[in-house]
Amino acid sequence: MRHYEVVFLVHPDQSEQVPGMIERYSALIERGGGSVHRTEDWGRRQLAYPILKIHKAHYILFNVEVSKETLEELESAFRFNDAVLRSMTMVRKEAVTEVSKIYEEELKDQEKEKERDRRREDELRQRQEARAEESKRNEQSETDAEAGAEAETDAEAAIADQPEEPEAEEA
Repeated sequence: MRHYEVVFLVHPDQSEQVPGMIERYSALIERGGGSVHRTEDWGRRQLAYPILKIHKAHYILFNVEVSKETLEELESAFRFNDAVLRSMTMVRKEAVTEVSKIYEEELKDQEKEKERDRRREDELRQRQEARAEESKRNEQSETDAEAGAEAETDAEAAIADQPEEPEAEEA
């Protein structure tokens, strides 16, 4: 058995089927006595040139060890699947298991996006807490204002109830 690197492009409208396709093709390789050393889903990427008036595709990479017959069966499966726009198979001298640079970049981008989402959630939570705190302060100041107004009316009533003192005449 030889080592191969297989890249295939999936129509962007069929992206939700990619996990099933990966599973199906991996099973085909393993049924043929081969093994999958590395599987990478690079996601949707811009094509270098349009294929069938399509400008983006979903990229998948396999590094496999298979027999020639199984490889031919895999390539035949690619040809008869309308969702697969292109495929390319290259012979490798040895199995490649480490993560590719493209996939590393994809993982970094995903991590940056997750961090950005976390920051947004934190900012939103802080804003909500600030609003809740402000509304509590407003309620408290309204309560204080009502209490102050009641105290003023009580004081005015107390002043009104006091008898007036006669003015002292100057001699």
